[in-house]
Amino acid sequence: MEPAMTNWFDAEDHACHALEMLERGRWAEAELGLRKALSIHPDQPEWLYHLGIILESSGRDRQALSLFERAAELAPDEVDVVGSAAMACARLGDRDKALHWLERVLAIDPSNEDALARRIEMLVAQGLHDEAETAFYLAEMALDGPSPMCLLEIAVSLIARGQFRRAGWCLREAMKMDPGLPRIRLRLAEVHASTGRLDRAIQLCGREVREDPANLEALSLHAVLLETAGQRTEAAEMRRRVLDFEPGDVQTREGLARLLMNSGQFERALVEWKMVRKLDPGLAGVDLALGEVQMHLGLQAEARISLLRAHERCCDQLAEQALDPTQLGRLASMLLQAELAVEAVVIMEAACEMSPDDPAVLRLLALARYRSGDRRGGMMISRRVVRKDPTCMVSIHNLALGSLRLGRYGIAATWVQRGLRTNPGDEGLRRIRLRIWARRVGGRSLDWIARMLKSRD
Repeated sequence: MEPAMTNWFDAEDHACHALEMLERGRWAEAELGLRKALSIHPDQPEWLYHLGIILESSGRDRQALSLFERAAELAPDEVDVVGSAAMACARLGDRDKALHWLERVLAIDPSNEDALARRIEMLVAQGLHDEAETAFYLAEMALDGPSPMCLLEIAVSLIARGQFRRAGWCLREAMKMDPGLPRIRLRLAEVHASTGRLDRAIQLCGREVREDPANLEALSLHAVLLETAGQRTEAAEMRRRVLDFEPGDVQTREGLARLLMNSGQFERALVEWKMVRKLDPGLAGVDLALGEVQMHLGLQAEARISLLRAHERCCDQLAEQALDPTQLGRLASMLLQAELAVEAVVIMEAACEMSPDDPAVLRLLALARYRSGDRRGGMMISRRVVRKDPTCMVSIHNLALGSLRLGRYGIAATWVQRGLRTNPGDEGLRRIRLRIWARRVGGRSLDWIARMLKSRD
């Protein structure tokens, strides 16, 4: 027998044994056998395809894609092979390439429902909603009627565009045709949640979780819905269940940390925030959250370190204008609590540049300047606030107190009178007025001054 023929029989033996192992679930042996077969004859599309299936099942998507593409080029008319290349591209996020392979599938089989639905899905994922809608109508024509899979995918597009009534209709029609279609109840839950039927949305998600306890998408959506409904304990439990399957899921762990923090469970929140920071040190807001939790726990030194890191990161982002005044205000408030007033001034000056007419931003900037020892700078900002909001008692109080401390008793008295005209019962201003009189009359007793002020009132 010629060597080439012997080699072919050897390759066939390896491949047959590999496929037998594959059917028996012995994946490692199947992979080894197929690799041996392909080392002898590397251009066998069936072997390439099956080896790709094994690699795909073990999470080696990029290697699997390479094999699927080679198999598809060698067997361009095999729908399963070409379709596998499309799905591998989709999992890897290469939607353009996925669309290319899907078009190849549809060139072979124009009425392939799965390919028609996946084409809509890829277009929606790229934000091409008009093209997705066109693809949906083309699918209906190719299939001579509605398809539950295509109805589901166009519903996703409609949800993204806020067209919840149309999305709900599509989902209900799809459910009539195929009640067991994956993800359909979750999408319907999204529609209910967006149209004010939160209880119904929670029911649907809960049913999905009970039927498929390992469905991470259902667990995550259920957690979000429960949190929206104020059921924090149940929401935290859903997030923990996600982390049981995916302990490295940063988004879920961050959500759990925020839930624990908002529920006042600061010690447990601290553990989760530290884990979040370990998984993703560059995640926006993690140092600020850590600092906030540490402040609640009385860990002042650790909180200052976390907040200084947050301040440094914030200063880097200011050049990119990647923050909004609300985020800056929260950071500045925490810096002030940690007695880092100079750093808070830097943050609030940047916030003031973004929102120069916002009284809340100006008030916080004034407070930061007062705390940093810049009394005149704080008073200048307080005057800006009063010009915009003449009834702002906090700013009037600060201006009266600042003038008093600078020895400008007449100006301080003027601010006190102005404030008392707005709010005659303000005890803070009354105390400042008492101090002004004490400075003016010198040797008189405070009781005498209080009686005089009471007679004037």
